[in-house]
Amino acid sequence: MSAAFVRFDDVSLAYDGAGNAIEDIDLSIHEGEFVAFVGPSGCGKSTFMKLCTGLHAPTQGSVSVDGAPVTGPLKISGMAFQNANLLPWRTTLDNVLLPLEIVEPYRRQFRKR
Repeated sequence: MSAAFVRFDDVSLAYDGAGNAIEDIDLSIHEGEFVAFVGPSGCGKSTFMKLCTGLHAPTQGSVSVDGAPVTGPLKISGMAFQNANLLPWRTTLDNVLLPLEIVEPYRRQFRKR
């Protein structure tokens, strides 16, 4: 079997004083696999995704995507947060383009289209 595209090795995340949000996760997701995380509010689904996309760093273990360690926000990923918020000081177009700003070299091309 091929190497995992997304890999969690002994991953835990603890919030200050609140105990572990995620504990001792070992997971391999291969390219082309479809995975769904299902559970009640507060069980760690969003936390797991934030670890996978580099928006949170684990307090233990390591996360890798496409063979490279995740050390910060990934430019190859996108995420729709549970609570969508508009920034009132931005125009409608600027709010729509906000997620694309992380991909700086392409931003001007998107605005032209």
